[in-house]
Amino acid sequence: MPATEITFSPQLALEAILYIAARVNEPTIHEVLKLRYFADKLHLSRYGWLASGDDYVAMRFGPVGSGTYNLLKAARGDQSGWIHPAFADIARAAIRIADDKKTIIRLRDADAAVLSGADRECLDEALRQYGNMPFGQRVELSHDAAWAKAWRAATDDEVGQSPMPVLDIAETLTNAADVIDHLRS
Repeated sequence: MPATEITFSPQLALEAILYIAARVNEPTIHEVLKLRYFADKLHLSRYGWLASGDDYVAMRFGPVGSGTYNLLKAARGDQSGWIHPAFADIARAAIRIADDKKTIIRLRDADAAVLSGADRECLDEALRQYGNMPFGQRVELSHDAAWAKAWRAATDDEVGQSPMPVLDIAETLTNAADVIDHLRS
């Protein structure tokens, strides 16, 4: 496994959710997921890997980190074979989802020490650039070339999503050639 690959950590995802949710006016599942994507793109551009360790998929309203989304769905009470049973336990004492099924309610502050300095730097920049943005504008900005390529490849199945390879995400960056060379080395 290349050194640039990291494994998804639900605890890290939870702390990032809490970190983001504390810094936006009305934290929704959509806003948190998109801000995580924008922060991951910044991190990929600067450091050569996705800080979240998540696998991104193209869904109707933009890229979604599937592990992070499953953690949020577990907090919402969703139960399916796609969601690891431990995710509900991890989320229970930290977040819940409001009755509207989209607003995140923090039950505690983020443990920022769990997040690397580089991750916090990229989260903060994503928050400055894209935080509290209207839904439609956030959707439009997240529908980048990596999302479009995956969306075109998607089939009409019950999942309704398609994988977004890290190399495709890297191709959307201003320093794409350098990042892709790094990912391939």
